[in-house]
Amino acid sequence: MPIKVSVNPSRLTWNHFRTVSSIPDSSEEAQVNPEMSPIQNVHPQSDGKRFRLPSLTLSVKINSHKTLVLKSAHKSKELLQHEQGHLDLLVLVTRALARDLEALEADSVDELGTLLEDAKSLHDERAQAIDAAYDDQTEHSRNTTKQATWDRAIAQALNDPRASKVVDLPL
Repeated sequence: MPIKVSVNPSRLTWNHFRTVSSIPDSSEEAQVNPEMSPIQNVHPQSDGKRFRLPSLTLSVKINSHKTLVLKSAHKSKELLQHEQGHLDLLVLVTRALARDLEALEADSVDELGTLLEDAKSLHDERAQAIDAAYDDQTEHSRNTTKQATWDRAIAQALNDPRASKVVDLPL
């Protein structure tokens, strides 16, 4: 069954950010907090032999309480693009998760549940690793050369519905 990914908002503006005096435990001027909504109330389908997930939609949204920008920040298009990159990276990982979930088949509902949790854990680990590498390599957007490399890689992956990597990191 098809598993889709929805994103809201798909493009960030500074209006999505809450203006604050400081960001706790951070030297960043801004931070976006994208999240994938939990997968709930899934009723597996069966052909009498194997169980699969039904059609569903995985939603990527931003946590507006944790999407912050400093009052003192220069709200540049470059900084906003860097934050957009964080959102786009989660979208890419979520699309990869959706493809994996579409392929799941199991002999029992319990086995399908285990496979679902394993896939979510794998992609959550990948999302965290990619996000950390993104910030580390771009120095939170301060390294413009690396930021440009990531921007191109993210755009290329977004344009490929079957993308399985970004900057040589698995989605």
